Amino acid sequence: MKKTLSLTRVLIAGFIATFAMTAIGLVGHHLGAPFVDWGSFLASHFGGNLLWGYFFFFMAGVVLGMAYGTILKGRLPGKAWQRGLFYGVLLWIVTGALLAPAFNLGFFMGSVGIALGTLLLYWVYGAVLGAVCD
Repeated sequence: MKKTLSLTRVLIAGFIATFAMTAIGLVGHHLGAPFVDWGSFLASHFGGNLLWGYFFFFMAGVVLGMAYGTILKGRLPGKAWQRGLFYGVLLWIVTGALLAPAFNLGFFMGSVGIALGTLLLYWVYGAVLGAVCD
């Protein structure tokens, strides 16, 4: 029996996954791990307002969650968290190869350490997204 996925559940899943990714990234950063603070980065493009930066970052996380829940979730094999993990890798590749260079951050954020740290955070985002969406 196939579960019906509600829009509310997908929105909540995207928010929770983004929160988990952000929280782990900030904790890791305070412990010395390399980290791209996307909220602060986006804030620098919106007059330095950190609230707006994180608002847009969380909106992106929710929209990407909707894309996963409505387009990819039912088409990927494996358990829920595995499907989400795969989605996280896809997002990491797009971010590192396309978005980061477009924002002058360099190919895969210009650093192996930051690239690997970002991959870990995208795994967190994807696994949480997959688990909550299921």
